[in-house]
Amino acid sequence: MEATDLNEARIYVGTYAKYNNGSLQGEWVELSDFYDLDGFMERCAEIHEDEEEPEYMFQAWEEIPDGLIAESHLEETFFELRDELDRLNDTENTPRFHE
Repeated sequence: MEATDLNEARIYVGTYAKYNNGSLQGEWVELSDFYDLDGFMERCAEIHEDEEEPEYMFQAWEEIPDGLIAESHLEETFFELRDELDRLNDTENTPRFHE
């Protein structure tokens, strides 16, 4: 089993309307650019500002465990989990001095 690096996570964001009209138009979004789900969703809205109420379709993703993402849903806890794993890794990589 290969390790997943949540800091490298990215999602290709399209919409169901575009897909149903034969288009895969969308954009890869790097999740490391965002602190939380709200920021990510704002970026999705910017990408698809040509639609009044877009229904986002996550057509592909990398470095995200399947339990945290589906075709139309990203778990809000993704960002907290990523940040907590970073803190744990930082703690593990900090040299410890013993007297």
